[in-house]
Amino acid sequence: MRVFFWRARGDGPGMPPAVRPTLRDPRFGLLVAGETVNSIGGWASAIVLWGFAAYRFNASPYAVSVTIVCWAAPPALLGPLMGVYVDRLGAKRALVAGYAAAAAAALGMAAAGSLMMLDIAAVAYGTARSLSGPAAGALPPRIVGADDLLAANALLGAAASAGQVAGPLAASAALALSGFPAAFILDAASYAVGAAVVAPLPLRPASAAGSPEHPGWSGELIAGIVLVARRRGLRLVVMAGTAVTFTSAAFLVVEPLYARHVLHRPPSQFALFEVAAGTGSVLAGLAISRIRAHLAGGKVLAASGIGYGLAACLFIGTVSVPAAYTGAFLWGVSGALFGAVALTTLQQLAPISAHGRVMGVAATVQSWTETIGLPLAGITLASLGTRAGALALAGVAVAAGVACLGSVVAHPVEP
Repeated sequence: MRVFFWRARGDGPGMPPAVRPTLRDPRFGLLVAGETVNSIGGWASAIVLWGFAAYRFNASPYAVSVTIVCWAAPPALLGPLMGVYVDRLGAKRALVAGYAAAAAAALGMAAAGSLMMLDIAAVAYGTARSLSGPAAGALPPRIVGADDLLAANALLGAAASAGQVAGPLAASAALALSGFPAAFILDAASYAVGAAVVAPLPLRPASAAGSPEHPGWSGELIAGIVLVARRRGLRLVVMAGTAVTFTSAAFLVVEPLYARHVLHRPPSQFALFEVAAGTGSVLAGLAISRIRAHLAGGKVLAASGIGYGLAACLFIGTVSVPAAYTGAFLWGVSGALFGAVALTTLQQLAPISAHGRVMGVAATVQSWTETIGLPLAGITLASLGTRAGALALAGVAVAAGVACLGSVVAHPVEP
C-alpha cells in the first residue's frame, strides 16, 4: 500500500497555499462534503416539488406540468446571460450568491400557501440554479492547479452523484417525519452549507478573470456564444455532451417502462437501477482522481461517450436482472468519466475570462436537450417498441462518440 503525502503549494510570496484535489486537504474535503450535502438536498427538493403541487394544492396534471416548467425553464433560457454575470463577479462570489438565492427560494417553496406562490418560488429557484450552475463549472480552475483539474472535477462529480443515491432516501425520510415543507427546508440548509464551504476558498491569481473583452452585457453575451460556436474544440465537446445528455434524458422514460414491460418487475426495481448507476458514478469519480494522468484528451472524451452508449445498450438490451444491474453500474461509471473529461476539456480550452459564459452556453444546450429528449423518447418507444426504441436512443451516444473520435483522430483537439 502506497501512502501519498500532499504538500501545500503556494502561488508566490504572500499567496495562500493552493487547494489540492484530495480529501487530505481540509479545504477541498469540506468542498466535497458541501457538494455532497447540496446534491442530496437538491435531489430531495426536486423529487418532492411535483408531489407538493399535486397533494397539497390538488393540482391537475396540467398545473403540475406548469410547475415543472417554472422550475426547469430558467436554466434553459438564462444560462448564457448568467454566465456573463459569473465572469464579471468571479466564480466564487457568483456561486455563493447563487447558493444564497437558491436557499431563499427553497424556503419560499416551503412557505408557499398557494399553487401560484409555489410556481413563483420555483421560478426563483430555477433562476438561482441558472447562476450557480455556470459558476460551479468555472470555480475549479480558480482554486486548483491546471494539472489537478481532472481530479478536482472527478471528485466533485462523485459528490454530486451521491445525491442521486441518497437524495430520494432523504426526500422519503423528510416526507415521513415532517411532510413536504421539510424537504425544501433541508434543501435550503444544504445550500447554506455549500455557500459556507465555498466562501473561504483561496483563489489562484488570474489576471484575465473578470475583465470582459467586450463592453456591455449584450456584447459579452454574444461574444460567449460566438466563442463556443467558432472554436472547434469547444464546439466538439458541447456537441458530444449534447448526445450523451439526450440519451440520459431519454432513459428517464425508458427505465420504468423497461423494468415493467421487459423485466416484469415492480416500480422499486427502477429505483434500484438508479442506485446502481449512482454507485458506479461515485466509485468512478474516486478512481478517476487517482489515475487522472491517463484520462485526458479528445480521444478519451470520444471513447467515454461511446462507452456510455454501449453501457446503456447492455443495461436495457437484456432480460437478465443481474446483467441489467451490471449495465446500470457501467453506465454510471462511463457517465462519470465522460462528465469529468468533458468539463475539464471545456475549462482548459476556454479563456479563463470567459469560463462563466462558456459554462452558461453548455448548460443551456444541456437543458434544452433534456427538455427535447423526453418527448422524443416517448415517440421513439411508441414507434419501435420498448427494447428496440431504447437501443436506438442509446445508439445516439454511440454514434456521436464515433463521430467525435473520427474528428479528433483527423484533427487532434488537445488542451
